[in-house]
Amino acid sequence: MDGETVVCETRLSRVMFVPALLLLVLALLACAALFSGGPEARRAMPLPEVIIACALGMALWTSFKRNAVEFAVTNKRVIIKTGLMSQHSSETLLRQIEGITVDQGIFGRIFNYGTIVIEGTGTDRVPYPRITAPMQFRLAVLEQIDRPAVMPHDAEQSKDPYFVLLRMNELKEKGIMTDEEFQREKRKVLGQA
Repeated sequence: MDGETVVCETRLSRVMFVPALLLLVLALLACAALFSGGPEARRAMPLPEVIIACALGMALWTSFKRNAVEFAVTNKRVIIKTGLMSQHSSETLLRQIEGITVDQGIFGRIFNYGTIVIEGTGTDRVPYPRITAPMQFRLAVLEQIDRPAVMPHDAEQSKDPYFVLLRMNELKEKGIMTDEEFQREKRKVLGQA
């Protein structure tokens, strides 16, 4: 979008590689057991090679899957892109976000990953699991929602009553301006005061 800048980006956590790593450890243990059994045991089973091939295949697939998911916060919206073969893109404007939930278990807290759920008007409550640094992502979203409304530098635009009313309405929606203050200022802007 015009005037949009990326504030925060994240991906899926590297914790996704744990199953492949465990499979590789299993393959190394099988190798150690077979080599200690002598040449007859080594010729009898190609098990370590099969397990290593599975572990490498799993790691490669996980890498593709991890790189196919992107999360970004801009100064205007939250963008989530998922999908390896086909892609799904979810974009939520900051003004539509009502809240963002982060769930982290004990290992999530230790290894800095978790599940985020973005709640907003017109959005699905879809959980996105195993996100790297979910608390920083949540903080970036909340900081962008709570940033003060930027007043225009263009003097002509700041004199436009419609533009001024829109900015005042944003302040009211964020709780910075009360409804009574909004009505009073609205009458001034429209020349009814």
